[in-house]
Amino acid sequence: MRKNLSIVSSLCAVFVVGCEPEMTMMQPMPTAPTYLAITASDYVAGSGTLSLLDPETLQLQKAVDQIDPSGSVRAFDKKLYVIDSTHGTLRVYDAAEGFKTPKDYPVRKTGTLDGTQGNPNDIYVDAARGKLYVSLYGSFGATQVKAATALGVMDLNNLAAGIGSFVTLNVAAADTDANPDAGQLVACGDALYVLLQDLDRNNGYKPVGAGRLAKINLAAPTTASYIALTGENPTRMATYANCEQALISSAGDQLGGTTTGKSGIERVDLKAGKSLGLVLSDSALGGNVSTMDAIDAQRVFVDVSTKTASGYNNTIFTIDAQTATKGSAILGPMSYVPAVRVLGNQLVVLSGSKAGNGQLKPGLYLGAATGVSLPTEPIDFGLPPSSVALVSR
Repeated sequence: MRKNLSIVSSLCAVFVVGCEPEMTMMQPMPTAPTYLAITASDYVAGSGTLSLLDPETLQLQKAVDQIDPSGSVRAFDKKLYVIDSTHGTLRVYDAAEGFKTPKDYPVRKTGTLDGTQGNPNDIYVDAARGKLYVSLYGSFGATQVKAATALGVMDLNNLAAGIGSFVTLNVAAADTDANPDAGQLVACGDALYVLLQDLDRNNGYKPVGAGRLAKINLAAPTTASYIALTGENPTRMATYANCEQALISSAGDQLGGTTTGKSGIERVDLKAGKSLGLVLSDSALGGNVSTMDAIDAQRVFVDVSTKTASGYNNTIFTIDAQTATKGSAILGPMSYVPAVRVLGNQLVVLSGSKAGNGQLKPGLYLGAATGVSLPTEPIDFGLPPSSVALVSR
């Protein structure tokens, strides 16, 4: 379930669906100097910050801006975009201006979609065609996000105009709420992929079955085709092999902490347009997969969540999705992990909530993306981190 201001971070950890929709595929480390941009949030106190970290020197610029606690960050073309899912806005920072003069833009369409109803989840910037796509998850109790309004298109050269049009995304036949639950956006080649979680809000956000993957042709973005997935409640996608293959994690019933064998890690043949099935189920992994990232099918990093008497334990494991084998634990346990990211040759893990007994502290954990254990002392941002993106300056 997509987070908003009314949910504390612990609930966001429970409703993993769309809580961390950062950029999808593994991003090569640019040769130019870079920052890790990190949002941090205290949902209880209603505070949010944006910080910048040099991943090489670990020099930290803490709280360079105050943002809404629902904010999550993306990076495109030397710009940072902070998505405010509570109010339905985009705050844009430009590296050329030292990220010091951000501008706010509405994510709404007058008469069709209010900003507070949209609950924007993820964005993709198609700079070549001057378009910005935004997936709209719909806030709690919202009625305006439906099949026809779940994927918005904005003019990159006139963001102040808000959403100019929509691309219709079909709703699953068994879903009674008419909302496809559009989550992460992944662009690969000339296609834009949209993860559809197919949860029924009229039935406690439970999955109506396996999720789907919508595919849109960026050269002619008028309609979508669909790939039926195997896993229920898909949460994250990573592409590899020149956009011909993908791995998708699915969380299943993470709220209940049950493992039914209907979610986990699956491989998808994007070229053929079909799922190759679960290579490792939640049952085989020993818990629900809340998020993951991958270099390729053999080098995958997953967050496995298990329910305890007092909350949840989250542990980062390596897996080989080619041979369907689970490797060693490299970090954990933590109470909540909003993001696992492979950025260049480094692995970034965010611990996003107060530590329980025997759990690691909130903060950012950084180390080599080689499968070795990560250092267990985090970088502290003052508030628990919630999202991360890599931006060139």
